[in-house]
Amino acid sequence: MAERPAHRRIAGQADAEAFAGSVIATVALLERVLGEETALLKASRIRDASGLAQAKTDAARNYVHALEAVKDNGVALARWAPAAVARLKQAQAKLTAAVELNLTVLATARSVSEGIMRTLAREVEAPRTLTTYGAGGRGSTPARASTPPLVVSRSF
Repeated sequence: MAERPAHRRIAGQADAEAFAGSVIATVALLERVLGEETALLKASRIRDASGLAQAKTDAARNYVHALEAVKDNGVALARWAPAAVARLKQAQAKLTAAVELNLTVLATARSVSEGIMRTLAREVEAPRTLTTYGAGGRGSTPARASTPPLVVSRSF
């Protein structure tokens, strides 16, 4: 995993290029983790996707620190490495697209699971009585309404 860029002052072009490279690596790592999570969710591999939670948290934390460092060194970056600033903007645009896709897939997965839970709740709450006939041909009602037990499997 890429480490977060250090909060240091940029003293020249070489420092600016190295710093920008470090930030771009941090952005790329977060984009890669989000891409993996998105692919797993699309494949309905929720358990595997949830296994990326710590990596996603770490990458996001490093990304926030990188943004703070870029903010602190923005003038020096623009002065010493304008091409690196352009590369940073491209990396940020790719990350933005990955975040948007990830959020869309997460929203879809949530909507599907909510639909499943609503359907399950309706099925469980639905009356489960048999229509039988008693003496004289009249319908009889059961002594008490019972709800069957609910069993949920946590395996995916």
